[in-house]
Amino acid sequence: MGEIFYTFFRIGLVGFGGPIALISLIEQEVCQNKKWVTTEKFAEIFSICKLLPGPFAVQVAICCGYQKSGRIGGFVAGVAFLLPALVLIILLGFLYVHGLNTKSTHLRLVFEYMQDATLAVILITVFALGKLYIKSITSIVILLSSIIFVWLHPSFEPIVIVAFGLLGILWSYRSKLSNKASNLPAIFTTPSFVHDLSLSVIFYSDKLFKIFWICIKAGEFSFGTGLAIIPLLHADLVTNFHWLTEQQFLDGITLGQITPGPSTVSIVFFGFVIAGIPGLLISLIGFYLPPMFNSLVLIPLFWQKMAKSNNLKIFTNWAFPAVIGGILSATIKLGIVAVNSYIDVILVLLSLFILYKKLLPVWALIPLCGATGFIASYIY
Repeated sequence: MGEIFYTFFRIGLVGFGGPIALISLIEQEVCQNKKWVTTEKFAEIFSICKLLPGPFAVQVAICCGYQKSGRIGGFVAGVAFLLPALVLIILLGFLYVHGLNTKSTHLRLVFEYMQDATLAVILITVFALGKLYIKSITSIVILLSSIIFVWLHPSFEPIVIVAFGLLGILWSYRSKLSNKASNLPAIFTTPSFVHDLSLSVIFYSDKLFKIFWICIKAGEFSFGTGLAIIPLLHADLVTNFHWLTEQQFLDGITLGQITPGPSTVSIVFFGFVIAGIPGLLISLIGFYLPPMFNSLVLIPLFWQKMAKSNNLKIFTNWAFPAVIGGILSATIKLGIVAVNSYIDVILVLLSLFILYKKLLPVWALIPLCGATGFIASYIY
């Protein structure tokens, strides 16, 4: 177990560049260096995790640990993989809440310029996702519909995602639906999905329980990329409950982008800002419980069925454009707040160019923009 912990801790410590970069590091380590998993098995893990909801890279790491040493190995791999980013985001959160004067002109410009770069990161990621999943008139219609639905009713984004996924299955099997009902994807036939929905009644009575339920939803419906949590969290934390301002929310996303490992650790920052240490722990458990369950229970039980499930692929092909639409909708709202000068516009466009041309990695670009803001604060 010590070797599993050290291996995935090291990957989490140096893993900058998004989920695909992280997965490339995992593949190199567990297939090429350690030979814990064959290339064929890793490709299978990759395919199944890509189809399922939940943070992509985290689930791949857990599944690889599971292949090496069973459920305990998977759990250790997941914890080790997340630990570097969690430690750093907790430290940043503590400084943000207790040690930083966020109203300082100097610091405000640092965050403002880093936020501009973060918006560019989100947009370039959406562009990359769009090239993969927006390939037909149907996907364009889903994308535009999702943008409108999520803009008008942000809390309904999980429902929009699931609705479009199920609509895809219904459309595919419209002539034989009565005979195919038993072939719905495993995520809808397992007790976990129904159980998670029932938790909304139980856990919606107190602030910490609300945070827990919000994080559960984010963990269950963040398809494909860590950025998928943005509209889910924004709808509840900013729009519905007003626990965070738009600026605080974008600050958290920005800090999550500059940490190594999965960018979804922003959710722990939000929990800490809202409710201190208890909020931190609740958000950590709530968000990462679904991927742990998926990887250690759901996937092993339904491995063969998932790998060959045409329904699951159809669901994903229809759900992903809805995910992209939700991200775009939330990003536009954040952009309206964050981009309020011609300098912000220039920085966003310049950051888009740098990322598109791959002139700098994300982990270098965002701090560089922050340093620019610090210098600019002494000029103006």
